[in-house]
Amino acid sequence: MVDIGLFGLIVVAIAAGFFLGWRQRGRRLQEDTRHFGPKYFKGLSYLLNDQADSAVDAFIESLEVNPDTLETHLALGNLLRRRGEIAKATRIHQNLLARPSLTTPQLHEAQLELARDFIHAGLLDRAEGLLQELVEVNSQYKPEALGHLIEIYQDEKDWDKAIEAANQLNHRRFGRNNGARAIARAHFCCELAEDALERNDVLDARRRLQKALGYDRQSVRASLLWGQLEHSLGNEREALKALQRIPHQDPELLVESLDLVCACYERLGDHKGLQRYLEELLAQYPSSSLAIKMAEQVRWAKDDYAAADCIAEHLRRRPTIKMLNRLVELHLLHSEGRARDNLQLLKQLVDQVLEAKPSHHCRKCGFAGNQLHWLCPGCKTWGSITPITGVEGE
Repeated sequence: MVDIGLFGLIVVAIAAGFFLGWRQRGRRLQEDTRHFGPKYFKGLSYLLNDQADSAVDAFIESLEVNPDTLETHLALGNLLRRRGEIAKATRIHQNLLARPSLTTPQLHEAQLELARDFIHAGLLDRAEGLLQELVEVNSQYKPEALGHLIEIYQDEKDWDKAIEAANQLNHRRFGRNNGARAIARAHFCCELAEDALERNDVLDARRRLQKALGYDRQSVRASLLWGQLEHSLGNEREALKALQRIPHQDPELLVESLDLVCACYERLGDHKGLQRYLEELLAQYPSSSLAIKMAEQVRWAKDDYAAADCIAEHLRRRPTIKMLNRLVELHLLHSEGRARDNLQLLKQLVDQVLEAKPSHHCRKCGFAGNQLHWLCPGCKTWGSITPITGVEGE
């Protein structure tokens, strides 16, 4: 079937061509109508016969390219790209670039649209070349070009180039979304720090993490990586210093550091220090994971029954499925007969509920999954994924 939107836009475009031709040429209206008429009806024929490729060709030939018709060409090209017909959109935008009658800003606009076509087609190297030209000539579309370059460098994992492009975009002339760009640059540095850690280049990793915190003092990822680095080197105090910044940076993400915090205290042999720290966190930032870690400390110091009482106390104040599951596990250790069978059945049901529910979600787009992604797979936003809270989460 013919796409009604595409049909309508091409008809309007060709009609606009008639009108603009009449306005510009006046006395030559009759001559131009005779010239345009066959191509106009030819284009309609192609559309009615579901020959969209030929219809686009007829449109390109029938509607003159000039500053007055530019928006019509761009509108059709963008419609085709949104519909996934990249080759047709590319033809229209390439046709615009071949027209010397357009002004320099108009040619730059067509160039930006062509770069977007290439990005959608996966031709990132060709898109990069066009975008770099727009940046180098200081086009009015430089901010958009830099934004697309950052996306390309992210996809190619060329983090140094991504940082360089983001630094240019952070210029005061392009001051919108500076906060989001600072967060993104911190994550780019963290990616480079992870690469350095894989190479066992401790100095470079520390340098990258310092830069990350320079861009974004609230970077949980940088603090977490720094804690992992120092822990791997046996510097437990330094690791704790980095990890204990996280509750102040983003309390929702402190649960991501708990296992490492416990490992540091245990390596130091400071169980009382760990218990005090967990108690402080629970008082300020209550969560299921914290309560369970606290119960483990009580269990280590006393027994399973004391740990179960600890969980039950927090469960009454803040009921969650995760804490209920842990409470059932503790009671199963000391149950027999029918009571054990019933608890085992309850645990199976709770396990199924937990498996079916995501543990993390994006604060921006709502994407949900079972692990922490630093870059949201849904909206491509850095640092927007957090643990889910409430009965089904923390």
